[in-house]
Formats: sequence, C-alpha cells, structure tokens
Amino acid sequence: MHEFNIGLLVVAASALFLGLLSTPLKRIGLPDSVTLLLVGVVLGPTGFGFLDPAQWGNEMAILEQVARLAIAIGLMGIALRLPKSYIFNHWRPLCVLLLVGMPFMWLCSSALTGWALGLPIGAALLIGAAITPTDPVVASTLVTGPVAKENLPAYLRHIISSESGANDGLAFIFVMIAVFWLTLPAEQSMTMPMLGVIFGDILGALVLGAVIGYSVGFAMRKAEEKKTIDQPSMLMITTALALTTLAAVKLIGSDGILAVFVAGLMFDQQVNASERQEEERVVEGVDRFFTSPIFILLGLMIPWHEWMSLGWPVLALVIGVLFLRRLPLFLLLGGRLSDLPSKLDGSFSGWFGPIGVAALYYAALAHHKTDVAALWPVVSLIVVSSIVVHGLTAMPLSHLYRRLKDARASS
Repeated sequence: MHEFNIGLLVVAASALFLGLLSTPLKRIGLPDSVTLLLVGVVLGPTGFGFLDPAQWGNEMAILEQVARLAIAIGLMGIALRLPKSYIFNHWRPLCVLLLVGMPFMWLCSSALTGWALGLPIGAALLIGAAITPTDPVVASTLVTGPVAKENLPAYLRHIISSESGANDGLAFIFVMIAVFWLTLPAEQSMTMPMLGVIFGDILGALVLGAVIGYSVGFAMRKAEEKKTIDQPSMLMITTALALTTLAAVKLIGSDGILAVFVAGLMFDQQVNASERQEEERVVEGVDRFFTSPIFILLGLMIPWHEWMSLGWPVLALVIGVLFLRRLPLFLLLGGRLSDLPSKLDGSFSGWFGPIGVAALYYAALAHHKTDVAALWPVVSLIVVSSIVVHGLTAMPLSHLYRRLKDARASS
C-alpha cells in the first residue's frame, strides 16, 4: 500500500506539473514522454529506489495492461482529432502506407535484428513485429501543440496521426505470425491459426468496433435531441466508449485495440461539430493523464544490465532501426501520394514514425506466449531510444520543415 500511494503521488504530481507548464515545455521542445521517462528512471531501482515494479507481482502483465489502457485512450483521441470522414476520403494513401509500409517496416526491422544480434529467424521476426507499429501516444505529442500547428500543414499532421492509429491494431497480425513460427510444431501449418487471427481478431474487431461506435454516437445524438443527457455526461462519453470497447471486444475474443480506433471513427460520424470539439478537448486532457503512467513505468522497468549484456552490436541495431525501418520507403513514396505531395513531406513523415507504447504492449503480450530472452531488452532499448530521439528532434525538425517549405514556395 505504501508503494501504491507513492506511485499515485508520482503520477498525479507529474500530471499537475506537466499541465501547469505544458505550453513552455512544448515551446522548448521537451515532450511529456521524455519528462515522464526520466521521472521513472530517477524514482526506480537504479535511482532513489522509491518504486520497484518487481515487488508488485508479474511486471510484464502489469506493463501489458497499462500499455493497453494508454493505447486505447490515445487511439480515441486520434479518432476525434482527425477531420470528420478523413479516413473515408483518404483511404487510398492510407492503404498504401498500411499494406506496403507495415510489411516493409516489419521485414526491415527483423532483418536488422537478425543481422546485428545474430538471433534466429523466429526471434528476429518477433522483435521486428513488436516495433513495427507507429505509436499513437508518442506520435500525438509530435503533431499536437503550438509548435506543430505553426510549422506543419494539416495534411501532414493528419496522415501521421491516421497511420499511427490504424497500424497499431494491424500489427497484431505480424506479432502472431512470429508467435506461431516459434510455438507451433514444425509439422503443423500456421494457415488455420492465422485465418483465426485475421477473421476473429482483425475483421471481428473492425465489425464490433464499428457497431459499438456508431450505436453510441447515434444514441448520444438522440439523447441530446430528446434532452435526456446533460453537458457533463456528454463530455465523459468518449472516454467511456474507449474503455467499454476495449474491454467488451477483448472479452469476446477479438482485438480490442483496433476496435477502439474504429469505434472512435464511427462515433465521430454521428456527433455534431460542437459536441465534437468539446469531446476532443476532454479526450486530450484525459489522454495526457492516462498515458502518463506507462512512461513512468517504462522508466522504472528499464533492464540496464540486460542492455549492457547485449554489447556494441545493439547500438548498430538502434541506429539502423531509427534510420532504415521507415525513412527510405517514405522518401520513395514522397511526391507519389496525395497526402505526401513532396519529398520533404515524405522525409518528415518517414523520420517521425516513433516506436513507443504499442511496442511495449506487443512485447509484453508476446512475452507470455514465447520464451525469447532478448525480446524485452531489445524492444525496451529501441523504445527508449525512439522516445528520446524523436521527442527531442520534433521541435527543431518542425521548424526546419517550415523553413524549407517556405524557401521552396518563394523560389
């Protein structure tokens, strides 16, 4: 109970601090994720030792559930932040990024992992799958706030947000391919298990999320027309929708993460503009509070000794993943997609594909299903590196993007 109160104090005090100083912190380019990560490191076993997740029970089970909650709230925020019907109007470029980009990121990350660390194919595929999705929580910190809105055009912010929202749930396919590779007997085909994943987890989540989101949006609109709902109740609907969808769809046996994003998109089709603006503001505030614990928890759980035991080759892996996992493909796509109309847009969106909470979730999920010893040390190192590097480069590169774009426009 003593550590619970310390943890509660840390999360609440961090939220107060970041809330009171949100504008100046964003102006100097220090994102919440980096600050909270440092808080976890300082208070954890390698710092002052006030909090130790090893004493709370199964660390990876705790990490999985905290990450799952953070992703759900983050995805609902993205769904409401996108323009109404954005996904339906921009489905072609988004499909290219998902159907071409995700397999490329998975195979590239897997190849780099196998090359740098000398891991077997199955282990490399699993680690590559875990770090494939673009994180919605970290991405939101890069495309929101005054700096992003002043320097980045809306179309670029929207394509980064929508891709990060959609690919989180779809990464489950690649994770399960690797899990089946590692766990199924050699003589057993993975065709039937993968069909179960595609139809049960993915397509099931799409349908269930759409039904839940549309139904709640329709019910809210009717309740407002009949004046059976007051303003405070309206403002809690989207948070309740995210949590209800996450839990209900998971209990049924489908992918709750993908369902939350779809539910948010369908809910958005039913609400009017004023409701939408109010809900978006509330979700942004709730988003920042609910996502704070995962970064603190990551700081507490950093496996420093395991990182050191990986040796120098892991540095080559981190650098390779940050620069090669996504950037070359997006440079190629820049100027060829309507939402990436120039090489500059392709390079910026290619660089800002952060690896964060989604990777932590899939690493924890796979940890229970496999026995790959390098999974958590490698994924956690890449996540921490991405949070720090992408977080600290967001502001200077946003300013550089605008200067280059203005220079091209005036030439």
